[in-house]
Amino acid sequence: MEKYGMGLGDSVKQMSYKRQINHIGTIAQQRIRTDKLTIQIHRATLIAQYLGFILTFYILMTVRVLPTYENVNRFNPIVWAKEIPVFNDYALFLGILLILHAFTLVQNQLFSGKAESSILEEYMFDFRSIVFSFLITIGITFLLKTTFLYSRVTLVLFIIMMLIESLLWLATRRIIMRHLNKKGRIRSHVLIVGAGRVGLEVFNKVIQVNPVKKEFIGYLDDHKLGKDIVGKISELESILQQKRVDIIYITIPSEKHIIESMLHTIYKYDVDIRIIPEMFDRMNTVFAFRNDLEYPCLQIVKTPLRGLNVFLKRLSDIGGSLFLLLILSPLFLLLAILIKVESQGAVFFKQQRVGKNGLPFQMIKFRSMKNDADLNKSLLVKDNDMTGPVFKLRNDPRVTRVGRFIRKYSLDELPQLWNVLKGQMSLIGPRPPLPEEVEKYTDYHWRRMDVLPGMTGLWQVSGRSDLDFEQWIDLDIYYIERWSISLEMKIIFKTIPAVIKGSGAY
Repeated sequence: MEKYGMGLGDSVKQMSYKRQINHIGTIAQQRIRTDKLTIQIHRATLIAQYLGFILTFYILMTVRVLPTYENVNRFNPIVWAKEIPVFNDYALFLGILLILHAFTLVQNQLFSGKAESSILEEYMFDFRSIVFSFLITIGITFLLKTTFLYSRVTLVLFIIMMLIESLLWLATRRIIMRHLNKKGRIRSHVLIVGAGRVGLEVFNKVIQVNPVKKEFIGYLDDHKLGKDIVGKISELESILQQKRVDIIYITIPSEKHIIESMLHTIYKYDVDIRIIPEMFDRMNTVFAFRNDLEYPCLQIVKTPLRGLNVFLKRLSDIGGSLFLLLILSPLFLLLAILIKVESQGAVFFKQQRVGKNGLPFQMIKFRSMKNDADLNKSLLVKDNDMTGPVFKLRNDPRVTRVGRFIRKYSLDELPQLWNVLKGQMSLIGPRPPLPEEVEKYTDYHWRRMDVLPGMTGLWQVSGRSDLDFEQWIDLDIYYIERWSISLEMKIIFKTIPAVIKGSGAY
């Protein structure tokens, strides 16, 4: 062997390299087969879905359109173009609609940041896609001056059938994928680097919740032992050569030199690498990807309530406050009379509160206390029923009889609709704090000042004054960081029974 320039050690190395190359090739082939099968299922169900749309359109044409034409062969669509004048217009409508729908589906695949979605999330996207495509098609055909030719009932029935069929095909694809997952045909094999708190959370939230889709291989950790620990981090490559690994979660981002070495090892294998960002658990807000001077970075966005969402929320605040002020004006008059009859003083009580970004404003309420209530507050501070920088008494002697009633059912807060109309408050948001409360805020507490304060919010529908101060803060920050239209609607629907019940208010 030495004669040909190859020693025994070199021969052994060459054999190990061959085995390594063969193993890498085997892993790649397994991944290719899995990906190919998944793509084939998606394509097959998508083609079947579009064929179903076309068949549905054909059936609606035969039921709704053809009866108006005599002596037309119902079972020969080829002659319809000649014998039915509106057929080409209907075919144009169908073609534009399906092309737009396909385009939106491709856009979602290209730009969606989520690797996996629930069936509800997937269907809601398809629902919006179908409705959006339908409305755009109506607009295009209006410009082409063919809209008036269509039967409105036919088009409405078609869009309804599209929505129903879309759900059925989505469920069918999910059933097929679940069956293949159970058989292990397309199941992902997951390895987690790091068995610390983050690694355990990844297992609980990613793998354990869906064991059908993901098979857990184990942890790599240098400092822990146990049945789920399959080796040390330095043994990563040997694990990759012994077992099939599809996804690696790296949960030790602070160990930069270790990660860099690991990446060099993993790159040659066809494996998905997912690194959990450092401090991910402290950043429950939204991230925006930026590219500043060619440096990729994550911009932390304080709340999803920005841009168009702010505009839409402001429109709803103006519309809602105007509507409520108009319909509740008789109630305003009745409460004003009751307040004035029972005790001396103004009907409305103005108090300085702190709004968005720390800006002060005068909040308006119906007066629920005696006229000199603020002068006696210092004598009652020691009896405060709340924790933290908030003052509230369950049996406050300063509250009048009418005041106790309107407080119980939050009627004293109705004049804040004027603050909403002026843009100082919102219908939904965190409770507006007093200046003396804000003076005692920590940096964490200040997060609740990132949006406009509201007349109602999570704090009101989750217990109101029965909650302590820290629970208030947590609910407010949850609302700020996870704002959505659905969350707004949820709060609105929960506010009405909470106010009628009157629990937790005093």
